[in-house]
Amino acid sequence: MLKLPQLLKQYRQQHQALPAFNIDSFEIFQAVEKAVIQTNLPCIVQLSSHEDDFIQAEKLFLLVRKANAEGLPIYLNMDHGHDLARLEKLAKLGFDMLHFDGSDLDYSKNLNIATDFSHHLKTINPNIVVEVEFNKIISVGHQISPESFTKIEQALEFMQTSQADLLAVSIGNLHGVNLDQPERLDLDLLANISQHFSDQALFTLHGGSGISLDQIKQAISLGIVKININTDLRLLFKKSLKQSLANDPSLRIYNYMALPISQLQQIIQQKLIDFTHV
Repeated sequence: MLKLPQLLKQYRQQHQALPAFNIDSFEIFQAVEKAVIQTNLPCIVQLSSHEDDFIQAEKLFLLVRKANAEGLPIYLNMDHGHDLARLEKLAKLGFDMLHFDGSDLDYSKNLNIATDFSHHLKTINPNIVVEVEFNKIISVGHQISPESFTKIEQALEFMQTSQADLLAVSIGNLHGVNLDQPERLDLDLLANISQHFSDQALFTLHGGSGISLDQIKQAISLGIVKININTDLRLLFKKSLKQSLANDPSLRIYNYMALPISQLQQIIQQKLIDFTHV
């Protein structure tokens, strides 16, 4: 199993992307495992702070390392980390990747913290992947404005100064899913950003749910190597669980969780395949 930095660079050269699935429950992780077994394709699993409160990253770490021992190429990330002490603890634990999100901070303060912290993390683990964010990626339901999109000059300064590995770009992507109208990415902006970086530049697309596959594939061809998928899984899980509870009289939890796990596995497998066949 390749170290994550090498895998991301390989994916960049091959115009492929790793899906990063947020883990809200053990059942979602089971679905990811089953999909990886079927496809033998790598992915990232990750938690944000509320998911960390619910699951605890240390427990997910053990599940991932067990999967790794069984030959499954699953990597582990903390998504939208704000608590530096928590992130440092997870770096020492052995997380493959950490996302420091300072987008709520003033740009200069964010840059200073991201730079110091990125350098510090590399002393803890030279192979750790560090993701940074300075344009706040808003949620569905909020007014989106091109003024909030990633500025090329800032992107160059932020990555050159911080020496982080991945930049979360804001190009029209939103957290969540707009059920009435698909999101539209500014692919011209992404192409322009990518042209100003070397071929080794790595970008993350947050809010990968709710974006058409055609746009996803174009974004991958322009340097996106990691795509976050969360809301698609939550929507399917809720729908499937309701169906299972309505139709299965069993009191055994594993019986009525079987359908959500199976349906999640299918959508996860499709993401794994779609993101590597561009």
